Amino acid sequence: MKKILGVLVVVILILSFFAWNTGEHHRKGTSSVEVKTSGGGPITAVEYQKMLGVGINVDWMTFVKVRHYYFYWRSRGVNVPMYFREEGFSNVRIRVGVDVTKNRTALKQLGEIVNDTLRAGLIPIITYTAPELRENPTSEAAQEHFVEWWKAVAEYFRGYPYVLSYDLLIESSGPVKSHPEVLNEIYSRTIREIRKIDPYRLVFVTPPYTSSPFHLNDLNVTNDGYTLAEWHIYASGPKGCTYNGSYIEKAIASALNWSRKTGIPTWFGAWRPNYYPKNGKGNGPCPLEVELNFSRAMVSALSKAEIPYDINSDVHFFDIASLTWYQSQESVLEVILRPRRMER
Repeated sequence: MKKILGVLVVVILILSFFAWNTGEHHRKGTSSVEVKTSGGGPITAVEYQKMLGVGINVDWMTFVKVRHYYFYWRSRGVNVPMYFREEGFSNVRIRVGVDVTKNRTALKQLGEIVNDTLRAGLIPIITYTAPELRENPTSEAAQEHFVEWWKAVAEYFRGYPYVLSYDLLIESSGPVKSHPEVLNEIYSRTIREIRKIDPYRLVFVTPPYTSSPFHLNDLNVTNDGYTLAEWHIYASGPKGCTYNGSYIEKAIASALNWSRKTGIPTWFGAWRPNYYPKNGKGNGPCPLEVELNFSRAMVSALSKAEIPYDINSDVHFFDIASLTWYQSQESVLEVILRPRRMER
């Protein structure tokens, strides 16, 4: 009887392993790293940069419709981040556009999203849209609110695995783009408060002038071993369906030079493979050939420089209402998620 039970156990284990590797949990993607999202001690900025791989900006806490569907599916036992892990992404940049200092329900929902992300084996990066600061950079109230927002987040996520990181400002666009002195001051204050709560939490800062890599030198941040810089170009895609390869190379070179001088690693936090004209003006989206060529140029340049990147954004690739990936974007995702194939 014991022998029969032993054989049955072995058979069950084999079948379970086979189901995991060939069934619904089989990953379509070939993520550049295997992410451990639980336990462990602090992670340095240099180590973290190497872990980030290829990620995607997500609007689970920004767009009302997307947020509704996220929690609709969650209430039915569906882990939405798992779809992104299975597709091949390594991280998600969780864009948050709500005031968590006053809305505790929103903070709890953000916590649930982070937990889901960790369970899925993805790296969660929280970033704040900070409309008050971006539109009113010299306002003391706006500055204070920014600090308090991050204090609330830091307190809530105290003790979470160190793979969770904070990207302080989604983008230095709007009036704040021309105020590097405000950004430096507010970064310093915010990081100081976060460090009081969570000394080794990884934090990203972004340069002025719409997160321009050519203005990284305007940042006045201390290399404490747990700080990185986020920058980006083409966050809205190749405007007019055209792009400049030389511009891409110069942007990357600028970021690499800054890292060599400061010792602070960087991350390309948002680029959009396609261009969608605002208010229906102009032509768009771009033809698939343009989208593919642009993606190849970006992926090739960033991969050679060993700078991790995130694309912008989930709503252009994934239909959260039906939990399906848009077929029209499959070939684009193939380019974005498999950079090593570009080298062959």
